[in-house]
Amino acid sequence: MVRKNEPKPKVCTYSIVLDGSGAPVCITQTERVEIKNLNKVTADHAYLEGEGNRSLEYWRKVHKDFFEKEYYQAGKVFTDRIPCICETFKVVYK
Repeated sequence: MVRKNEPKPKVCTYSIVLDGSGAPVCITQTERVEIKNLNKVTADHAYLEGEGNRSLEYWRKVHKDFFEKEYYQAGKVFTDRIPCICETFKVVYK
C-alpha cells in the first residue's frame, strides 16, 4: 500500500536489512523504484522478490492476503488495482 506520509524508496540509496530479532543481516542499494497497480506486477518482479516458490501466482496470493488486512484495518476497500511500490535492489555488503 502506498502511504501518503511514508517516503518512497529512492534509487542509489542504501538500506540496512534486519532479521526478525533486529540484528543487521546485510546492506542493500536500491537500483529501481516503480509504482504499479498490484495486478500489473510482473512475474520477473515476483521471482526477484524471492518469496515462496518465486511464482507470480504465489506472490499475488500472499500480497493480496496482506493488503486486504491492511486496507480493512485502515477502513478502505481493497482491489487488485491498488498502487504497489516495486523496489529492485542489490546486496552490497553481507
